[in-house]
Amino acid sequence: MTVSILKKAVRISAIAIVSVSLLAGCSIFGNKKDKNEFAGWSVERMYTEARDNLNSKDYTRAAELLEATTTQYPFSAQAVQAQLELPYAYWKDEERGKAVAAADRFIALNGSHPKVDYVYYIKGMINYNQNVSYLATLTGQGLSDRDPKAAVESFNAFKTLTEKYPNSRYAKDARLRMVSLVNNMSAHEAGVAVYYYERGAYLAAINRSQDLLKTYDGTPATEDALITMYHSYEQLGMTEQANDALTVLKKNYPDSTLEMKKTNRSLFSRSTKRDRKKAEIEIPAPE
Repeated sequence: MTVSILKKAVRISAIAIVSVSLLAGCSIFGNKKDKNEFAGWSVERMYTEARDNLNSKDYTRAAELLEATTTQYPFSAQAVQAQLELPYAYWKDEERGKAVAAADRFIALNGSHPKVDYVYYIKGMINYNQNVSYLATLTGQGLSDRDPKAAVESFNAFKTLTEKYPNSRYAKDARLRMVSLVNNMSAHEAGVAVYYYERGAYLAAINRSQDLLKTYDGTPATEDALITMYHSYEQLGMTEQANDALTVLKKNYPDSTLEMKKTNRSLFSRSTKRDRKKAEIEIPAPE
C-alpha cells in the first residue's frame, strides 16, 4: 500500500515538473517575443537612428524608433523632437490615422512650441491629401452616402494655422489650400444634388442645391447648383420657381448652357486636377 502511494506521488511530481518546465519554456519564448528591442539603448542612439531611417525613407522603422524615444525617454529634448517628427513619419508610412493622432498629441502637449505651426500644417496636409484622393475617385455610385470629413478637418487645421500664426512660413500655402478645399466641398454638394436629380428625387436635389448656395456661394459649383434647381423645379411642374432660378442663373452666368453634369469625374475635374498635382508635393520634414 505504501509503495503504491509512493509510486503515485512520484508520477504526480514528474507531471508537475514537466508542466512547470513547459510553462517556463513558454514564458521564456514569450518574453523573447515581447522583449523591448530598444532596451538599453541610449536616447542619442535611438533618436539618431530614427533620423537616419527618415533620411533613408524607411518610415516604418523611423516611426518605431521615434515612438520608442518618446516612451523610454519622455522627459528628454529628443522626445519632444521625436513627437514633432512622428506625424511626418506616419504620413509617409501611409498611416494617416496615426499621423493625425500624433499631430494632435504634439499640439496638446506642446502648444507653445516654436514649430507648432508646422504641425498644424502637416495635419492639414495629411487630410488634404486624403480629400483630394477621395474626390478624384468619386462616381455616381453611393455618392449621397459619402462624407467629405477629411476636407473639413483639413480646412479646420489650415484655418487654425492662418489665424494663430498668420506670419508662419506655411500660412500662404495654407490659405490657397483652404480655397481649394471650399471649391472641392462645394463640388461634392453639387454632385450629390445631381445624384438625387438623376434618381427622380427632385425635392432632395433642390434642397441640396439651396444648401450649397447658402454655404458655398461664389464657388465654381454655384452654377451647377442653379442649373440643378432649374431642371428640378421644371420636373415638378413648379414653373414660377424654375423661372426664378433661371433668372438668377442668367444674371450671374449669362453664357450658361443649362447643361446638367452627370455624377462622374468630369463634375469634379475643375477643382481636383490642380489640387491632385499639389497633393503630390512632398510635405517638408521638420527642420
